[in-house]
Amino acid sequence: AYCGGGGSAKTGVGNKIVCDLVAQQVDQVNEGQDDDDDNFHSADNNNNNISLSRKTIEISTGEALCFGIHAFRPHDDTLHMIRLVACVGDEILLYGIPIISSETNHENEIEGTNNNTAILLAKANVGNGYGANVATYTAMFNVQQNKLQHLIGVGCENGHLVVFEIQTNHESSSSSSSSGGNNINKLTKIIECKGHTKAICAIQFHPRGYELLSSAKDGTARIFSVATGNELATMKCEVHDPKGPPPSSAVPDPSKSTIKTTKDPRMMKRAPQILVRGCAYGDLEGKTIYTIASGKRGAAYLTKWKALSSSGSGGGGGGRGTNSEQQQQQRTIHQEYRVQCSPVPISATSLSSDCTIFALGSVEGSILLYNLETKSVLKQFKEVHDLPVTCLASRPIPSALMLPGELEGGVNFDAVSASADNRMGRWTLQRKSRIKPARATRTSSSSSSSSYSRKKGPVEQLVWNMVRLPLLFLVSMTMVAVRDVTIVCREEFGMPAVLLDAGAAGHCLYREVLWAEDTRLGIKFVPV
Repeated sequence: AYCGGGGSAKTGVGNKIVCDLVAQQVDQVNEGQDDDDDNFHSADNNNNNISLSRKTIEISTGEALCFGIHAFRPHDDTLHMIRLVACVGDEILLYGIPIISSETNHENEIEGTNNNTAILLAKANVGNGYGANVATYTAMFNVQQNKLQHLIGVGCENGHLVVFEIQTNHESSSSSSSSGGNNINKLTKIIECKGHTKAICAIQFHPRGYELLSSAKDGTARIFSVATGNELATMKCEVHDPKGPPPSSAVPDPSKSTIKTTKDPRMMKRAPQILVRGCAYGDLEGKTIYTIASGKRGAAYLTKWKALSSSGSGGGGGGRGTNSEQQQQQRTIHQEYRVQCSPVPISATSLSSDCTIFALGSVEGSILLYNLETKSVLKQFKEVHDLPVTCLASRPIPSALMLPGELEGGVNFDAVSASADNRMGRWTLQRKSRIKPARATRTSSSSSSSSYSRKKGPVEQLVWNMVRLPLLFLVSMTMVAVRDVTIVCREEFGMPAVLLDAGAAGHCLYREVLWAEDTRLGIKFVPV
């Protein structure tokens, strides 16, 4: 989501949402067609060619600013679209983005739609002056109503949480014909949760859907019931070293102070504000919770919480809904540990799908990939952004599985970040690409053998002409010496003789082959 700067936000210049869609396209392969490039194409069991398709879709938000987005695809999707929830002002907008596919005949395809544009499916107002900040999605089976509910949770600037249900708009045909819109769905407000006193930074549904976890700038993370909206638990975060002494909370007595008192609020001593930037469930049972908290300055701390009382005994929360007391039961949560995860404040967080790596974005523009098992930073990309990181997304599937485009590029990305510097980045734990670099091209000669074609320089050619004759002479003399050794000193250089008397072999080589004695018949050296 792009927000224009320098006054452009009021005029609507640069306020837009950009969707970069990479998908696999299935095409039929001819019988006589060869496909030797496995990096860019592959075939399935039905003899279809699978290739990548890319497209970019822009959604203008006009004069309003988009503060949060969330993309998902329902399990029972019949529109063949990716859903995109955008938090724009006091409203949430639900868009549908057509998926790239070779299949053109869909039963429930919307008539008159373009595959290169986003379709506004529904919109709703969270409340006057609420200010939608973040959004998330979950699907929960309601046993009482015997249906699958699609829920959207919205965290607001005033600290409230609003939950909407996506429902099919049965009056869409008449309304679209009269107003020209595409309100295929409608958003129905089902519950509003109150408890936070400041703006909400992050929210996430329970893995089973019946609870909503949130963190805010009031220094707390809270759990709410989706069925009743009641607050079930509160986690008060701290940002001091657990091994060191606790910070002093004593307020000085104005009567004993020698400094002149003032009523100016800017000069009064205040407690440091704690910002809980991130929160996430760490397992499928919802018994493990992680929070990331920091002040406006100083280090950031990761806290692991454990839920002592199970919240899943009632089934699907709002799903069964037969025991209201069980849904309103208060959760007992204790802090398991708190460690420093960054020396500077954190501005964006995201937990991977396997709950092992926490991607952290700092106010200095750095990206940290934090391992929750070893409680250490696996890899750090220091100050890769010029401004604070505004949003972050971890890998949605395990690294063993490939996302579209990763097989061709040879790199699996573990996180994607965006910053106020108008740049996006993709980050990986890999040291190098799986694809080997291409070797230098060779030119084949007229013969069957091929060699590298490179012309020697003048200096290199001169040195080669001066050295090749002595080298040739030395090689020829070595061959003669080896021949004489095999003839004259055959007995001395035999394996038993060399091991028993190495001196005799050396004397034969020196006196009989390399250097003759003066008493021998033949050419005699002239004495000096």
